[in-house]
Amino acid sequence: MKKIAFFDKIKEKFGKIFNTKKKSIILMITTIVVMSLLAISVFLPKSSKSNSKKESNKTTEISVASYASSIEKKLTDMLLMIDDVKDVSVFVMVDSTPQIQYLTETEETVTKNGTNETTTKSTTVVFEKNGSISTPVVVTTIMPKVTGVLIVVNKIDASTKLNITSSISVVLNVESSCISILQER
Repeated sequence: MKKIAFFDKIKEKFGKIFNTKKKSIILMITTIVVMSLLAISVFLPKSSKSNSKKESNKTTEISVASYASSIEKKLTDMLLMIDDVKDVSVFVMVDSTPQIQYLTETEETVTKNGTNETTTKSTTVVFEKNGSISTPVVVTTIMPKVTGVLIVVNKIDASTKLNITSSISVVLNVESSCISILQER
């Protein structure tokens, strides 16, 4: 009964503010919905935060396809800035997956047996604990080497073609023989 009286008081106050009954009902329903959403958000389990951390860890992992795609996009954008180049497609080939180096700890154990001494080394990867999730600590990520570049471009002259080849060779540290520029039909 107290709850109904409470809502009646709210309805009455909103009714005075808004002369029409329809506006006060809409405002009251909106208020109830907002209060319900706030109450629900307070009681949500904390595990949803750890799930978002898992997802953010997945997005930081770099795949070969995304690395090659990133290079292709940058090259395309740069090539379109050249005067004679109107339309361009770029394909980049890489040799392997990114190599991730993790933080490690080395423990050395010396065992003495009379005059003989034996040294044992053991290396373990260091893990970082975040709630219930343990992930290895990444020190560096070595990106794969670009092994070839194929560019399909509108009709361009020989000097522009040579400039593109030498520029890509310098930027990507790739031999000129590994860069092919073809003209589209």
